[in-house]
Amino acid sequence: MKVLNFGEVIFVSFLLIGLIFTAIPVHAEYQEVISINEVSDPGLLPDSPFYFLKGLGRATGMFFTFDPVKKAELELRFANEDALAVEKLCDKGECELAEKHCEKFQERFQRVIQRMEKAKQKGKDIETLTEKLKENHLRQQQVLASVLEKAPEQAREGILKAIENSGVGCENAVERIQGKHKMEQFREELNLQIRNMGEETQLRIQERLERKRHKPEEVPVGEPQQQEPEQREPEQREPVQEESGQQEPQQQEPEQREPQQQEPSQKGR
Repeated sequence: MKVLNFGEVIFVSFLLIGLIFTAIPVHAEYQEVISINEVSDPGLLPDSPFYFLKGLGRATGMFFTFDPVKKAELELRFANEDALAVEKLCDKGECELAEKHCEKFQERFQRVIQRMEKAKQKGKDIETLTEKLKENHLRQQQVLASVLEKAPEQAREGILKAIENSGVGCENAVERIQGKHKMEQFREELNLQIRNMGEETQLRIQERLERKRHKPEEVPVGEPQQQEPEQREPEQREPVQEESGQQEPQQQEPEQREPQQQEPSQKGR
């Protein structure tokens, strides 16, 4: 039997501790249990001095997961935890930290989409996972919208960015994976959910989503402005033709003056 050396013991110990801290739930101080799919507790929060162990546990879980679809599912679980962590932080009065953690949620959600598309490229069936992504994201949007309603004004910008970037990012991913028809169905579900929110929250989210959705369409709008010089080309050619027409008689004038230049030479003789 092989005996582990001191370094190996320390490494294995950190892996086990990271997995334990990732799995241990943090009991809520409020009675209402908010969950996204099977995730009901975010675990360690960024304000904990042991939060780095959570990252270690996540990295370990990803390292020992080999199937591309399972990796994407694990990333989706982490994204759900991050969305719940945003709400938990704001409930504790740490809304600025919650706003900052929204960036982590966006990064994690983007990784979910990237891993799903990689799995599809490898020939994996991700239809079930795509449906799960849509279902989970609708719940993520609900959680972030509830945070937006109770967050102070100075912390709302980061939350709105997380809502718009993840929302439109999910729509684009669904369109690439399932087609435009499925994307439009998902968008309608998302819009219907937003319409059930408070009026101020509804207006803010709809405005940001519409602006984000139409950003790619702003590129063709500038094309006529780039074509303006091409339309002006006939105007630039007109003076060129006039000049060429005027230069021809001017070039012929010296030819007519040649006899005049010869007269002095005859007088000199």
